[in-house]
Amino acid sequence: MERIVQQVPKAKRYTDYREMLSQQKDIDAVIVATPDHMHAPIALAAMDLGKHVYVQKPLCWCVEEARALAKKAKDNPKIATQMGNQGHSGSESRMTVEYIQQGAIGDVKEVHVWTNRPLGYWPQGLPRPKAAPASTNGQPPSWSGRGVEQRLAAAMAGDYPVPETLKWDLFLGVAPQVEYHPVYHPFNWRGWVDWGQGALGDMGAHLIDFPFWALELGTPTAVETIKPAVKMTWYDGGLLPPRPAEFSDEMIADRQGRMVYKDEVNKDGGVMFVGSKGKLMHETYGYKPRLLPQSLQESFGKPKEKIARIKTSHEMNWVEAAKGNAQASSPFEYAARLIEVMLLGVVSLRARTKIYYDGANMRITNATAANDLLRREYRNGFKLTL
Repeated sequence: MERIVQQVPKAKRYTDYREMLSQQKDIDAVIVATPDHMHAPIALAAMDLGKHVYVQKPLCWCVEEARALAKKAKDNPKIATQMGNQGHSGSESRMTVEYIQQGAIGDVKEVHVWTNRPLGYWPQGLPRPKAAPASTNGQPPSWSGRGVEQRLAAAMAGDYPVPETLKWDLFLGVAPQVEYHPVYHPFNWRGWVDWGQGALGDMGAHLIDFPFWALELGTPTAVETIKPAVKMTWYDGGLLPPRPAEFSDEMIADRQGRMVYKDEVNKDGGVMFVGSKGKLMHETYGYKPRLLPQSLQESFGKPKEKIARIKTSHEMNWVEAAKGNAQASSPFEYAARLIEVMLLGVVSLRARTKIYYDGANMRITNATAANDLLRREYRNGFKLTL
């Protein structure tokens, strides 16, 4: 914030987006980079006033919000919209789509998508800070799974004043009332479903984007995740897909002197398409696409360039779209469909079961209670504008 003040010293600053939109009439466009749970209400409020909108990934917190954003964008075609999945504008990512759509690896039946989140970035699976429950037998909590949760919750419990620089009620926004605790803010919020959507919400838009785009996938009918033609598997928390048999067996010494394969799956994240003629792998954001085996890469070469390249950045592409000089790379109409797939994965996780989904009616048909997870009740003072 201090750097922004130095660079734009005359810019007026607000703590409440509603006041800004009400008072600041000369704004042409809005960038939303809040925690996930406030993306949709801010974006929709800005679009209601005719503002161009750029929203960082994930586009929104729940399926109902995704549908509302897509509809608003469709109903207002003069508004330039963009989601912040920057890799969508990359030349290498577009090459990936061209490889797949030009048949480089044949018919794709399987896709593996992985990320190194959340490990090393934020804690996930922590209990809420809470005082230890009163014991009926004078003994502390056990060391069972539930007992360890209680011990962790009690260890974090405490009365922490809200920092003077933080408007906690505005941070909560549409989310349920929760008492402030430093374990939640400024960054660990992503590990709690009140505000974030975990690893899928963090990196799914950067990774699932490419199979969704290249294979022109629609809304899944069942989420584990399964589609009639393509089985897509998501890995996070350090889990990786099987090492491709097409990799070289050459061994080298790592920094600790251990012998490891020279050719290994990138642990930071990536996508692997499995086709009838071979495989295609790329890193996060669509970087470094390669065909496997190497003989396929050599025989196929580079695909024909059929998708227009973005000659500026992802952000400046949106600016040019707002000026009427370009088409947005990842507009809400596309981004909302992509995000819905990711959010359904989170719903399945929270429901703890495989779900069957009627996309046309936005309805889960088997675990009916899980339909409540497709939307949320906003706190007083906030509303979802359809």
